[in-house]
Amino acid sequence: MNPQRPEYLRPALIAGAFAGLLSGLPFIGAGNCICCLWIVGGAVMAAKLLAAATPALLTSGDGAVVGSLTGIVAAVVDAIVSIPLRSFNLGLARRLLDKAAELGGQMPSGLDEFLNGSSGVLTLGWFLLGLFISAAAFAFVGALGGIIGVSLFGKKALPPASPPAPAAPQPPGPTDAA
Repeated sequence: MNPQRPEYLRPALIAGAFAGLLSGLPFIGAGNCICCLWIVGGAVMAAKLLAAATPALLTSGDGAVVGSLTGIVAAVVDAIVSIPLRSFNLGLARRLLDKAAELGGQMPSGLDEFLNGSSGVLTLGWFLLGLFISAAAFAFVGALGGIIGVSLFGKKALPPASPPAPAAPQPPGPTDAA
């Protein structure tokens, strides 16, 4: 490995797994509604881990790379975590609509057929399409979070050293005393 290039993968995997887990959980995942909180937070955390592991100065490009990788990892973890929760969410929606109908609420036409027709099983094509769209969106937002993280936690460049003071001028005359 080139000693000049930072290692992006380890911070991205750690922070992306954390952000994806939080994004995939039912009520906690709603935090992404607040400016993609978990994705930006995960990317900032990845930039902090990268800055701690890298002795060199980090650029905003380094932050964007580690943030994008974090977003992609978060999208994959989010998709995996949310698979078992899909059938639970569909059952919860059915129970809530049944309770509303008992209380005298008017259900929209066609909603009952829609809920009975959908089995809660996700086809592979729809799963991959959703994963691709999530990965693209999370990578973009993660890049922004990585840039923010590098600006907060990256090592700052030292100010340029002041030039040496000019030497005192020599008095005119012979320099040889011999």
